[in-house]
Amino acid sequence: MMELKLPEGGFRLETGGVLKRIDVRYEECGAPMREGNVIFVCHALTGDAHIAGIRPGETKPSGWWELMIGPGRAIDTNKWHVVCANVLGGCSGTTGPMSTNPDTGRPYGSSFPQYSFSDAVDVYRMFLKQLGVGKLAALIGGSYGGLQVMDWITRCPDEMEKACLIATSASLNTQALAYDVVGRAAITEDPAWLGGDYYEVGDGKGPTVGLASARQLAHITYLSRELLQEKFHRELQKNFVEAPAEERARRDREFKTYFQIESYLDYQAMKFVRRFDANSYLHITRSMDLFDAGARYGSLDAACARVKAKCLVASYQNDILFTEWQSKDITEALLRNGKSVTYCHLEAGTGHDSFLTDIDDLAGLIGGFLGNRKPEVMNWQRRLYKSVTDMVPEKAHVIDIGCGDGTMLNVLRADKGVAGDGVEIDIDKFKEAVADGNNALWEDADEGLSTVPDGHYDVAICSDTLQEVKNPRGLLREALRIADEAIVSFPNFAAYRIRMTLGFTGRLPVSKALPFQWYDTPNIHLITLKDFRALCNAEGIEIMEVKAESRHPLGKFLLALGLKNLGASRIIARIRRKRK
Repeated sequence: MMELKLPEGGFRLETGGVLKRIDVRYEECGAPMREGNVIFVCHALTGDAHIAGIRPGETKPSGWWELMIGPGRAIDTNKWHVVCANVLGGCSGTTGPMSTNPDTGRPYGSSFPQYSFSDAVDVYRMFLKQLGVGKLAALIGGSYGGLQVMDWITRCPDEMEKACLIATSASLNTQALAYDVVGRAAITEDPAWLGGDYYEVGDGKGPTVGLASARQLAHITYLSRELLQEKFHRELQKNFVEAPAEERARRDREFKTYFQIESYLDYQAMKFVRRFDANSYLHITRSMDLFDAGARYGSLDAACARVKAKCLVASYQNDILFTEWQSKDITEALLRNGKSVTYCHLEAGTGHDSFLTDIDDLAGLIGGFLGNRKPEVMNWQRRLYKSVTDMVPEKAHVIDIGCGDGTMLNVLRADKGVAGDGVEIDIDKFKEAVADGNNALWEDADEGLSTVPDGHYDVAICSDTLQEVKNPRGLLREALRIADEAIVSFPNFAAYRIRMTLGFTGRLPVSKALPFQWYDTPNIHLITLKDFRALCNAEGIEIMEVKAESRHPLGKFLLALGLKNLGASRIIARIRRKRK
């Protein structure tokens, strides 16, 4: 616990109130603190500072992000010093409605002042300064904690090197606001709330019925519809048959059922009521609902223009509280302002709580993002991509569509000094690209690169991607929408060796250029140089340069004769929109 050293007269809140004393409950773990190795984690809505490790009196680790933090884990405590603190207004040690009001000597209750979202973040900032922390190596938060990260990186952009915004947004969507409105009403309409002054009245437990209802409603939003269906269906509780007649009669009068989902929600509610305070729930959710990162600066773009941290944004499938489009809004605003950002959509499918419960891919992503290994570029890698990389201008701004594990971006960064981003949909390859220090966007090229603004890059690279997508025409259009030029490479299916194999054996060839059987090849389109020229002509695309390659003597001979479509096993072309 730390008592903050406040300015004379106390900590003045944005809403006009004053707190004359602020205590902060926090926990630390990991390597000894030194400059450049401190990571601060902002906890979720009803979380606390116990992020990892064993507390006194416990026999096993019980932190809420135990699988993410520890020796050798994503947030490696052999390297990083990790700090987490309870939020202002909470009920886990940091000053909140349950705390003693120094003016009265009694719990604040209804007199606890309204505070803004930024006030709570500023308490964290004062705490870290007094702890002796300068610039953070990274600031990480999920859900409510991610909103705090969003506020922090836009208001105080010089205070962190990196930022992770996980399953979060720049402000709550209307549906999420609606759930909070109903949840708070359940508490304030409970007669035991007493306007917030229930701590010293009756049993002192306060509006447990209302708080339980609020938690049940919220918990439904934390899990996806698919997960709830899979876990419970319409199954009845196991003790349904054995229930005595009077118990059944009572439940009938109270309009209760014996569905498993009902007992599950009852259990979650009772567990929550034992550890959380109703007034804290009201204050925290209200401050969250009122937060809008763009409002202070006039727009989300204006807010993101202030960001200096390298950012990782991650969303989850079937998250109804913090949706994929909200994470993309942040990503797009950062990209439009030329910021360093990686975006990934994780397909766990279990809903909002996935960032706490289904974290394998997230852990790999965060670990790589924080680690930022420096890969050694090998000469064989340079040779492999030479035909493409030779066409890229020095220090160009490049996007590699279908970047795989980022090897070509590594080569370009090392040899051409490019600033490069990648696009990849295979999550394992994506994590490798990020771990090498590349920015990457998790996008399906067939669905368009919606997060990328027009003309954002100098060059778009589509290396052996065109023949693997469902919509090659759409890919070319997108490449030349987001970049001034594109470099496209593909296997040429008109090469003489392919023609001969088909002619003499009647079977599709398998070779170094086409190393797959027909039934497992990723090449779903068969492209020839002539076909590519025809497509470009139809699309108003100018082919500025063509390289035709073959490893075989006859192929090279045919190329020397100018017979590119017959001799080339691989084509590399530099293209742009025809100038009017």
